[in-house]
Amino acid sequence: MTQSPQLEAVYQRAWILQQRTNELPEAQQALLSTALEELHVVLEELQTSEAELRHYNEELLNTRQAVEAERQRYKELFEFAPDGYLVTDMNGKIQEANRAIATLLQVSQSFLVGKPLLVFVNQPDRSRFHLKLDHLERRGEPLQDWQICLRSSKRPPFDAAITVTVVRNVAGQTIGLRWLLRDITERKRVARLLENLNTELERQVQERTAQLQEALAFEAGLKRITDKVRDSLDEHQILQTAVQELTRVLNLVCCDTALYDLELATATIRYQVSANGSECADFSMLSIGHVTAMADFPEHYRQLLQEHYFQFCDFTQGITAQDATHHPTILVCPIVDEHRVLGDLRSLKPSQETFSEAEVRLVQQVANQCAIALRQARLLQASQAQIQEMKKLDQLKDSFLSTTSHELRSPVANMRMAIRMLNIALAQERSVMTEATRAEKMNVTDRYLQILNAECDREINLINTLLDLQRLESEEHPLSLEPIQLQEWLPQVITPFQERAGDRQQILQIHLPNPLPVFHSDVATLERILAELLNNACKYTPQNGQIIITVQPQEDCMQIQVSNTSEEISTNELTHLFDKFYRIPNSDPWKEGGTGLGLALIQKLLETLNGAITAEWTSGKLYLTVRLPLSPKITG
Repeated sequence: MTQSPQLEAVYQRAWILQQRTNELPEAQQALLSTALEELHVVLEELQTSEAELRHYNEELLNTRQAVEAERQRYKELFEFAPDGYLVTDMNGKIQEANRAIATLLQVSQSFLVGKPLLVFVNQPDRSRFHLKLDHLERRGEPLQDWQICLRSSKRPPFDAAITVTVVRNVAGQTIGLRWLLRDITERKRVARLLENLNTELERQVQERTAQLQEALAFEAGLKRITDKVRDSLDEHQILQTAVQELTRVLNLVCCDTALYDLELATATIRYQVSANGSECADFSMLSIGHVTAMADFPEHYRQLLQEHYFQFCDFTQGITAQDATHHPTILVCPIVDEHRVLGDLRSLKPSQETFSEAEVRLVQQVANQCAIALRQARLLQASQAQIQEMKKLDQLKDSFLSTTSHELRSPVANMRMAIRMLNIALAQERSVMTEATRAEKMNVTDRYLQILNAECDREINLINTLLDLQRLESEEHPLSLEPIQLQEWLPQVITPFQERAGDRQQILQIHLPNPLPVFHSDVATLERILAELLNNACKYTPQNGQIIITVQPQEDCMQIQVSNTSEEISTNELTHLFDKFYRIPNSDPWKEGGTGLGLALIQKLLETLNGAITAEWTSGKLYLTVRLPLSPKITG
């Protein structure tokens, strides 16, 4: 252990005294030995205390060096901090100032020391500065982000944010203030800019929201107008709807519509309405029914006939502000279809208002919908007129056919009666002739009589067919339903055609399943249908061809199919098979001719029985399939 020189000297002297104890008397030697032992104990304690003291001194020295280093570091931080720092007494007199505050105030650091901070506060804020200092002195609470306006002789006033903390001594007494000052001029400028931007953004959002709401309202209004005008085929209703809805959607003062007569070059007001129910004439508008000559306003109608809209305010010289309400802003939009201008829509607003692009677009869209609806209405009117004309022509045709048929039927009936009387007279004459003469005349006479009978029957069948078709189209065909047993009834119907098919070497077969359900229908009508089907089959089946009648009951109907050997029939020809007067070219093997009314008559007769017929050609055969309900519901 290291000893101090003083303590080493005491140890030397104690050792010398111990060496000299032998020279003293024994009594003194004992006393001196005791004293030296005590001295050694004291010296050891003193040595321990000296070591502890030296250790404390070293710690104190280290602490002092650390404090000095911290003080130097604080001084450097204070000096080179980016923000302005000040240390003042409680009255605001500057004791220390860093470089940043000197630069901020554009003065030297030495100039700041000893000056009251008050002299750098802008004049209007000095009273408030005093109040804050008093508050700090009384309460000693720190002050955060206090905004105040500073100035110096070399810099104009600027905004600063100040944070103040209190400096206390060991006893807790307030001895000074520390000030942190920041120039917030740029921050406030940015804040004002952000505020302006936010205000502008909010304005734009509100404007855009208003535009969207307006667009949604316009879209809903347009849909409502479109639905109403398309549902109507009345011109007056179309124009009324457009004018009323436009007045409501755009909050118009007044609105009217006119239709043009381009041949006469005039425009006639057809409908008008005002928002508050007042007369549109109060706003210099024309009354309903007024006819305007386009030549009186050539510039207006020139633009409209070129399919251009325009808006204007018709002010006259000398008009007063009080009269301005009677001269509103007017938007005129043409109603244009694909070919020409049909009319116009006029919309009015107060004179201080104008029509926006969205409002103009809406009026144009409404005008387009009106044009479409008006064209449809006029097409319907034209169609209805044509239908009425066709009905008249059809009635004339039916009347002509009925009259002609009756006029033809009378002489044909007389012809048939004459033929019968001729047969009787010839029979009487032959009874008195010789056998040779009778045979010769009989051959010639019979041949001519057969021709007359065949042609007469053919003419009567044509007339009956025309009359039947006319009655069917006029819905004048009475029906009487009754149960039919097809197993018994059908063979009786086809018996005459079996003889005809045999004469032409055609094979006629019938397939009847047993049993068949009870079948209700009109006997006369059904017999006419089957007769026409078999007549058609015999007529167009070549020699050695087959004609097959097949009856097949279905779940809810009775199916009767007549098939016959046939030349190829194209799909296009099949589609016209049931048209009146249609005959398939080059398909008559027996050269009988005909009118092409048989299948058309069958189709009409089946409609009266709630039935249907289809045609199909396959594998060299034509299949005509009739379907009849088991219990038809006959109307009328």
